[in-house]
Amino acid sequence: MGHPLPQQYPRVVTAPRVRIVLQARTSSHRLPAKSLLPVAGVPLAVLCAQRLGSTGREVVLATSTEHSDDLLAALGGEHDVRIYRGSLANVLERFLGCTADLGDEDVVVRATADNPVPDGEFVDRLIQAFDAVRAPYLGCSSPADGLPFGLSAEVFTAGALRQAARERRDAYIDEHVTPHLIKMAGGNGIVPRRMFFDTDRSSLRVTIDTLEDYLVMTALFRRAGDAQRAPWRTLIELIAAPRSEPGSIEQKVVRARRYSCITLGTAQLGMDYGITNAVGRPNDTEALGIVSAALEGGVTQLDTARAYGDAELRLGRLLRRWPGYGMRVMSKLRPLTDLPDDAPRAVVEGAVDESVEHSCRDLERSRIDVMLFHRCADMFRWGGAAADRLSAHVENGTIGEIGASVYTPEEALRSLSDPRIKQLQIPFNLLDQRWLEPEFQHAVAARPDLVIHARSVFLQGLLLSAPDRWPSWAHTAPRLCSDIRRLIRSFQRKCAADLCMGFVRAFPWITSLVLGVESAAQLRELLSLACTEPLSPAETAAVGETFTDVPARLLNPVLW
Repeated sequence: MGHPLPQQYPRVVTAPRVRIVLQARTSSHRLPAKSLLPVAGVPLAVLCAQRLGSTGREVVLATSTEHSDDLLAALGGEHDVRIYRGSLANVLERFLGCTADLGDEDVVVRATADNPVPDGEFVDRLIQAFDAVRAPYLGCSSPADGLPFGLSAEVFTAGALRQAARERRDAYIDEHVTPHLIKMAGGNGIVPRRMFFDTDRSSLRVTIDTLEDYLVMTALFRRAGDAQRAPWRTLIELIAAPRSEPGSIEQKVVRARRYSCITLGTAQLGMDYGITNAVGRPNDTEALGIVSAALEGGVTQLDTARAYGDAELRLGRLLRRWPGYGMRVMSKLRPLTDLPDDAPRAVVEGAVDESVEHSCRDLERSRIDVMLFHRCADMFRWGGAAADRLSAHVENGTIGEIGASVYTPEEALRSLSDPRIKQLQIPFNLLDQRWLEPEFQHAVAARPDLVIHARSVFLQGLLLSAPDRWPSWAHTAPRLCSDIRRLIRSFQRKCAADLCMGFVRAFPWITSLVLGVESAAQLRELLSLACTEPLSPAETAAVGETFTDVPARLLNPVLW
């Protein structure tokens, strides 16, 4: 009797692990810190990670150990993105470290954080094709593959990566990771044409490498709606279709310059501003979110001042991340109340120079786009020495234009008597009918070159608050609040902020509304309200008939 045959057990085959490694850094040269740029309310690198992991696959954001990438790593962690940190210059070494725990047969997907369109379904299809071709490497290579530039990723096994690293190492491969893998794969290493599209789409561009790319892609994701889950194919169809932005905030053109209908006010960044402010100054993370939301929302200008605590200093640090963006900065000369009326011209000029120099230093700019007189009276003291000195700064390029921040129509009229004043900032809201008087309106009509910014649209938040938040002496608060609620219902507005903004935006001579916020969420809500229709002429007239006996003291927060 022979020996029995050994019992045959079925072979256990385990599917290889798949790890998507998202390569990112903040020290890019063409568009510095682009991985931090806000797209759909989150940093670009975070959005890429969320989209790549949309089908449940493991995603690791691989960045460097340099201090320049500390914020990127922190923001990724805040959004529950797994982080690996390694060499900045030797990216291959970073990939080897990030995949050291994988087996040789496990699969690595390489993606970069300047390409937000690829998603989990795109990666799944790429892995299926990789399994089919049985090559050590498969990657996208536009235009050869017919794909849009930026709709890309690469797939290879961890073992192939290690073999390539052993066989060939030089500075170019250390930086670009896969050149030797591509050579090993030969012609089989490129995604076949027509694998994703029946027609050639290589003329399309969906990467972020320049400012123009960024603006196009943020607009694309706004149109898509759910940025984290919008299918990659839907995004490509949208980018190929004629662009239409019905939800973007309005812009006005004055003297060939575009001004968004919202200006971000930054007093809240530098001090506990506003009578209804209960949370204080935003912390650094929230401040970054506010400026990011402004950039993403199409805001073209910021308003700040020397007198706003350390607002200029904080803005300079924030804007350092997005140099050359074309976001105009308006600041204000410090009030020169410490100078006597008989101060020598040289002393006045020195004070103006010092204020301008400190603004440039803190904002980290060689040029301030607009410098306003924070205190209108300073324009006319000392024989106009301060105004003359600011004009000299315009001539030498340190300042782009001069403006004035005023409190009353009388101050505005006096300011406009000087043709050098190109911009005006006025307090205007639905309680304040002073600016509709004929004299001021005639002066504005005579200056079509004038840019007018409306501040105090919410009257430091009072118009959005219950009567108990108003000053104790404001005995008319209950009636005024009741009237505001009635107008909201009558005009079918969304809320008090919508009513207030709709009123001021109804006047075509207003270029922009200066709005300060305490959070990025607040700003995004205001940007959304700025896309609604302004009040009609009949509705603005009804507002005027409603608020006819508002105490003058209530219109000027300085008197509170």
